[in-house]
Amino acid sequence: MIDDKKAETAAKYDPSARGNVRPGTGFVDLLTNYAWGQQSPNVALPYPIAPGTPPEAAPMVTQEHLDTLARDGVVHIKGVLSDEWVQYLRDITDWQIAHPHIWAVPGVASGLYDYIQRSTWTTNTGFADFLYHSPVASVLAKTAECGWFPEGDARGFHEIRVSTDLLMVNPNKGFKWHQDNQNGPLTSGHGGKLDALRFWVTMDETPAGYGAPVYLRKSHENKFVDKDVVFVKLDEGDLPQYADDVVEFRPGAGDMLIWHPRSVHKVDGAPNGDWQGRKRRVLGGTVAVDDALYQGKKKANFADMGSHGMVHGDPLKSPYYPIIYPNSDPAERAFRADGKVGRSFEGFRRMVGTLFSSENLQLFSSWSNVLKEGQKIKEVNEPFLWRRKVEEAVQTGFRRQRTMLNQNLDRQEKSFEKVREAFTETLSR
Repeated sequence: MIDDKKAETAAKYDPSARGNVRPGTGFVDLLTNYAWGQQSPNVALPYPIAPGTPPEAAPMVTQEHLDTLARDGVVHIKGVLSDEWVQYLRDITDWQIAHPHIWAVPGVASGLYDYIQRSTWTTNTGFADFLYHSPVASVLAKTAECGWFPEGDARGFHEIRVSTDLLMVNPNKGFKWHQDNQNGPLTSGHGGKLDALRFWVTMDETPAGYGAPVYLRKSHENKFVDKDVVFVKLDEGDLPQYADDVVEFRPGAGDMLIWHPRSVHKVDGAPNGDWQGRKRRVLGGTVAVDDALYQGKKKANFADMGSHGMVHGDPLKSPYYPIIYPNSDPAERAFRADGKVGRSFEGFRRMVGTLFSSENLQLFSSWSNVLKEGQKIKEVNEPFLWRRKVEEAVQTGFRRQRTMLNQNLDRQEKSFEKVREAFTETLSR
């Protein structure tokens, strides 16, 4: 039955069945091929589930998993999803690739992935339903019992809210040693209590020889990597003490990886970006755990672009960051269903206003120090330039983009200033 459904799905909308995974990002593509609002793939859940039904239980999580996470900063949990849930997640992912959303443009245009989109739950009903009802939320709540979150331990259960998700298909260039810092408006263990967990849900087997996530055990305990740094060098600070304790995971379809946001890790892409017709589909992201507070940081935060009205220090209780454990909230579900949780011009303006903060300058510096300078400047700047292109398309009818930022590191700050001025002028019209 599952094989028949898979064949039917491929025939309808799996782009790989037609030899094409990566959507185009040209002018005509932006006009005709990308959705801008809410999407519904009309893919049935694995079985009838009434709205408001709690997420499936997670009996597969053991004390050994909790001990491993607390000790190493990362854990691999096998068999989280049933075959039916795996097929459902694959189906909505393939549908999303075939019907790309405008917020996928920056990542797709960079070439880092064949397809990559942040906060898919906000725009695609299928991913929201997956987070509401699959065992993923229960697994995250159970692993929060590892000892890192005393508030929930004292209460007897851990509250889980979605901070951000990230749909990733086929990493072409890989991501070298780094820590995750696009976790939404959370401390993520920097400068305050730990309030987050990172996760991966894999839909495919790990190919032999590449694509496997690799972690430095216990690197979440490092004292060197700052909150705004992304890429790191393993010979700097206290990282050498973790550099030789490497663990590689080869997750299969339906497995999960869960890790501390400060854990240092990498993923190598396919040789020459050629996946040889295969797909490596992953739904990753960050969840807020227990009594998290909104962190109004002064850095570009692509997971915080909604008109939620929160300010620094407010409780992170909002339909923009919906609760999924112990159960979803009907009012928050309705708010999302009405299309109110997406990115807004107010949120975009807030993000643009942070481009010159010290946090962003440090973020850009970490990229430049690790990879080849010219290429890395391009990769750092490109998401901002594409976001500018999208906004100009909305505001002025796709007028031509102005001159690209100069790739000379000595002139980077001056170039960013031009971009910021252009954003301000456009958004003030």
